[in-house]
Amino acid sequence: MNLKPGKTAVDYLIVGHITRDVIEERYRLGGTAVYSGILAKRMGLEVGLVTSCNEETPVEPLNGIQIINQRANRTTTFINNYTPSGREQFILERAKPLGLDQIPAEWRTAKIVHLGPVARETNPETGFNFPDAALCLSLQGWLREWDSKGLIQPSPFPEMNRPFTENTAAFLSIEDLGLDRSLIDPLRSLFPLLVLTKGNTGAEIFYQDKTTVIPVIPKDEVDPTGAGDIFATAFMINYALYGKKLIESAHVASALAAISVTRPGIEGIPTEAEIQSIQEVH
Repeated sequence: MNLKPGKTAVDYLIVGHITRDVIEERYRLGGTAVYSGILAKRMGLEVGLVTSCNEETPVEPLNGIQIINQRANRTTTFINNYTPSGREQFILERAKPLGLDQIPAEWRTAKIVHLGPVARETNPETGFNFPDAALCLSLQGWLREWDSKGLIQPSPFPEMNRPFTENTAAFLSIEDLGLDRSLIDPLRSLFPLLVLTKGNTGAEIFYQDKTTVIPVIPKDEVDPTGAGDIFATAFMINYALYGKKLIESAHVASALAAISVTRPGIEGIPTEAEIQSIQEVH
């Protein structure tokens, strides 16, 4: 396993598990950490990743990203089964928890801090320790629970003692809610900026008691995996780092997410040329 240890300051810090996704009986690299990390790197940022996986996990696609790995005997692994009644998702293995004490001092000055759990491996309150950063939370990993067989079901967001501050944006998909829109309002009370992605029907932004619909240009979908992570990362970099307006940032994010569904797995992460082309248009 070729990991570049974290030694220098980073612009974009991600905390979350690298995963193995079982696709047609083969393993594929996945997780918010992978999709968001590679995109941020291709957008020109110095990226740091705090994760946990075993030594056999192939991380060559993450070359150029500084990685601190809490070595584990297993890598978080998911499998999807498709039935007449819909998709069943199972978690087969889970790596180690991730906490603030694993983040080096050099990385705590990151401009953007992205908590991207896939299996409740970190506490959302970790984000309160970065008051000067733009805080990005991918909610998927907190909105799921699983039974003794590993079958995943939607779950409420963990109870919080206080809402998040104005520097915070949270992202989730309608599937994360089990298609139940009644769960949106409790989340709006926690997050000053909440973004709901809805696949090929676009996204909704909830901000300052307003709801804004962001359309998406339809593409021939090959694989939607990671599109929400692409959206979140592109939005945060444009909005919090480049200083673009909220709606403008969302349109860039939507365009890049649309590109990502046209190719399978991490092959769908927009290239540097595709990123530049979209940025120039917006």
